[in-house]
Amino acid sequence: MRNKKRLLNLVLIIALALSFAVYGCSIGKTTSETAAGTDAETADTSSSKEVSALNDKINSIPTEDTSSQRVELLTQIDDFVKGSISGNSFSSNIYSLIKIRLDQALKEISQATVPEGKVKIWYIYNMGVIAKSKDKTIAFDLAGDYVYPEMAEFTRYIDVLVVSHFHGDHINRSVFKEALKNGATVIIPGDKVVFTGNDFVRDPEGEDAVSLVKRRNDIDSDKFISLKPEEKTTVNGIEITAYPADHIHNLDQAASFIDTPVNWYYVDLSGIKILHMGDGSSFKQEPDFTKENIDIFIMHSTNLDPRTKDGLLKLVPGVSTILPLHVLELGHGPDILNKDHDWYMSYQSILDDYSNGCYSYNKESPGKTRFIPMIWGESILF
Repeated sequence: MRNKKRLLNLVLIIALALSFAVYGCSIGKTTSETAAGTDAETADTSSSKEVSALNDKINSIPTEDTSSQRVELLTQIDDFVKGSISGNSFSSNIYSLIKIRLDQALKEISQATVPEGKVKIWYIYNMGVIAKSKDKTIAFDLAGDYVYPEMAEFTRYIDVLVVSHFHGDHINRSVFKEALKNGATVIIPGDKVVFTGNDFVRDPEGEDAVSLVKRRNDIDSDKFISLKPEEKTTVNGIEITAYPADHIHNLDQAASFIDTPVNWYYVDLSGIKILHMGDGSSFKQEPDFTKENIDIFIMHSTNLDPRTKDGLLKLVPGVSTILPLHVLELGHGPDILNKDHDWYMSYQSILDDYSNGCYSYNKESPGKTRFIPMIWGESILF
């Protein structure tokens, strides 16, 4: 976890350094410096065209498409991110693409009209999605302001924000505080915790998480709440049930995130059933999802815990559509493209995981469950 946060800090430091390099002093340039500046401008123009062309391609291929053209697009995104690797971080190219994609989503969400009985889902970033019905909107794990500084702007259009856990790629202070300011209800795990080493850790002798977060962030709002194990609440007509779980962890390593409070959320949004697992793995209270008809399973898809490949799918057999997310999360650093690393989370890894059986990603034989990898800013109507 500390390594993860160091990487996130490094991303911000590099971004500031790049900003200074672009807007720094330009007085007294030599001829060679002028020539170098011209070359840089040419490179920037070329990069801008590449980003624009890739964005146009994303917009031209439907999210639900399972053809070879869509597969090629997903792997092209991998290659684009790989080409953006710069040392231990990433160049501005990938951030430019994400900005274009999320600017588009922000505009769509603000203007979209959803038919009665339908739900439209936008993929924002990492495990962050926004689901909108005719008159209600809920966001899950809306975070990543270190990648898209305007992330909090999405909270202008939501009624509820649910947070699966307290890691920085799933919760941002700027986002949940703005959500409260905009009148949304914010829901977090209802564990007793202590705050040690920049981590929230379960402790039966600790403080209620909601009280701790409120105190540390000067929050005085009755709309900042928590849900305890299998507790159900209804907010603005949206039914939400919390299922506390262990954080996914490498079974072969002694160090793990197992004591980090994590919630799965089961949500009924205008009759559409959504299950969001955050970074959750096994449960202490074993919920029975086998009899539930779940329309949308928003699932973690990294390489950290092999149970996310098979065991968790067996836990939720009656699902109509799987959205495998937690893909290409830049805060984890370039190892997201390293096949041998726990944090491997490319589109190719997702395609490999679900290339066989009833969850096959194949147009001719799609199986009983739709499997839809999404790209930032894309949406689907259910």
